[in-house]
Amino acid sequence: MVEMTSEFDGMSRRRLLKIAGAAGLGGAAGLILPGQANAAMEALVSRNYLGVTSCDLYYEPSGNADSFRFESNFYNQLSSWRTYLDSNAPTSWGAPTRIYSYGAYTDKPGMHGAGRAFDIGRIMFENSSGTRQWVSMRYDVWRGYANADYWKRRYWGTAAGLMRRFRHVLTYMDDRDHWNHIHVDNDLYGELANCKFTTSSSSQTYIVQAACHHAWGISTVIDGDYGPNTEANSTKVLRRIGRTSGTITNAANFQAFCTASYRKALGTQAY
Repeated sequence: MVEMTSEFDGMSRRRLLKIAGAAGLGGAAGLILPGQANAAMEALVSRNYLGVTSCDLYYEPSGNADSFRFESNFYNQLSSWRTYLDSNAPTSWGAPTRIYSYGAYTDKPGMHGAGRAFDIGRIMFENSSGTRQWVSMRYDVWRGYANADYWKRRYWGTAAGLMRRFRHVLTYMDDRDHWNHIHVDNDLYGELANCKFTTSSSSQTYIVQAACHHAWGISTVIDGDYGPNTEANSTKVLRRIGRTSGTITNAANFQAFCTASYRKALGTQAY
């Protein structure tokens, strides 16, 4: 995703205030500075939980419980995703009780500056017996582990579940900046009704390919290019889960692919 920058980026606050005064804008009172514009346009809410108070938010770098600021509609969309996450995980896992993040609203241009992006580092499920299950987006940590395939399976299944709702889901295949988290935002959409697959999207294609390969065990090239191999293998998945016609370019098929991949990867359903 390309983030838009302002022509004022790089100007000092003092310089901008001088411009405001010269323009008769009444100094700081008449000027919205970069980094403040998004917050001024959208109402932000501060939350230390996601959706329900039993799902706490933690700051991944420190490991401590923390609060994050979100644009209110985006927060509601994330809360709906958390419900989906819970409903489609194995019953024996219990519920997601902790989500570790690198942040939501941040004072910078782009979707983070609007409070409409969230960086997920880890998700912890816990059942009534206290048994915990983890989904880790920390590719930077486990990529060299002997059991890396175990973590990749959960990682890519969860990425597919995120993709069912959010158009922008950036993974470690996109660039090194995302080796320690998965980025989601609702720049284009964050509602199930709008969910669709775009063949020109390398980010979506990475997830489809990796889900085929790691969740479904179908040998698939993971290169971000949608072609005959990706179409054939994702269609194999569709037929296996009961979708009798079409490819993932059909919106209903794509949504079914995302959910089935999440459930398959976590062991909820064998198909």
